[in-house]
Amino acid sequence: MMDSRLEAGARRRKLSFAFVWLGLLFTSVWMVLTGLSGELEVFLVGALAFSGFALVRVLKNQLPLVWVNTCWLTSTNVAIFLGACVVHVDGHIDIMLVPMVGFPFAVFSIYRDRFHIAAMVALPIILWATWFFWHEDWNPIIDQATAVRFYAPMSALTAFSIIVYPVFYFAIVSAQHSTEIKRARQDAEQSSRAKTVLLSGISHEMRTPLNAVIGLAELLREDGVTKGDAQQADFASRIMQSGETLLATVEKTMHFADIAARRSAVTLEPVAVADVVELVLEAYRDEAAQRDVTILAEQTGTLVLADATLFQEALAQLVENGVRYCGAGGCVKVAVAGERSGYHRITVTDNGPGFGAVDPALAFAPFERLAHATGTTFGAGMGLALARIKAEAMSGSVGIDFDVPKGARVWIELPAFFDEGATRTAPKPRGSLQA
Repeated sequence: MMDSRLEAGARRRKLSFAFVWLGLLFTSVWMVLTGLSGELEVFLVGALAFSGFALVRVLKNQLPLVWVNTCWLTSTNVAIFLGACVVHVDGHIDIMLVPMVGFPFAVFSIYRDRFHIAAMVALPIILWATWFFWHEDWNPIIDQATAVRFYAPMSALTAFSIIVYPVFYFAIVSAQHSTEIKRARQDAEQSSRAKTVLLSGISHEMRTPLNAVIGLAELLREDGVTKGDAQQADFASRIMQSGETLLATVEKTMHFADIAARRSAVTLEPVAVADVVELVLEAYRDEAAQRDVTILAEQTGTLVLADATLFQEALAQLVENGVRYCGAGGCVKVAVAGERSGYHRITVTDNGPGFGAVDPALAFAPFERLAHATGTTFGAGMGLALARIKAEAMSGSVGIDFDVPKGARVWIELPAFFDEGATRTAPKPRGSLQA
């Protein structure tokens, strides 16, 4: 953000001093032409504008940019106003005040210089209004014929230049911003791909030695059981359990990397929600019993268009979170809401500590563990991130309802399947559950 503002300031500085050079050129032409024609009053008006531009060229290194711009904008507006007063109305000197209203937005910062913007926008408006309401009471020095023949074309050319210059500036800035946004998006995508490749590589490298550790621990446990060494068997069992838990986390990381890189195939087909729910709950009944947590599900005949395995795994992440964090004596319930806007919503509700006032973006960020999950419960903070990325791979979504008075309610939405005859032929979820 700071770099972009510095770049914007540098662009405004270039624009300001480029326009100063343009102003010096135009005012010099005005002074030469009016001087040759002997029109001293208009010559002095041009000299006023010229002196403003010349002054900022001399003082550009001594004054802040905001005051440099204020100086030449003020002198230019006043010079145009005085020119409109001494030249007949048909010379249209006043039209140059109109584009001057928009110029402050190009040379001042909208964040830091709001007062100067307001003042420099108001100045040409006030001067033009003053001229408009009282110019008929004034006697112009330059007659109508000279104004039409000489000053009207010069006024039109000058006003056109004042309009075109900021337009070109904003067009260039817009093009630069588009290029910067495109470059930033490419950098972010490249960084994301690099992160995904790193996660996948590390996970693969960790899985091989972990399998060896688990296998050796199993042999040690069996040896302890055979020898009647209870302590050896117990220690080996703990090593196995810890290794399997860590291996599950590694596999989740690999799965996350594969889906994020779109390497996993996704096949959408009609899936019976009840079958997926039953498989998921069956996978967590033992863990729920150990934690003294009740898991329930409403009966439903709903069909969704999904990848059965991804749906199963995404729902498992939500149920796993509920079982692990709702606490002893808690309850986790899976239910299906009615079809809405072509989607079915499957909700997982528990009566645990809930999410509180957590930022939803943080809740679904990978490797983030929220306040209620920072205790002794093991986990890498990938459950919701995995659920979301799997749901999105099936054109679905995952979200959190924050209006629950107690506990947490997380949902997954998937496209509804409307073929009434598909109820009997909907395939069962494929493969084993990867929790």
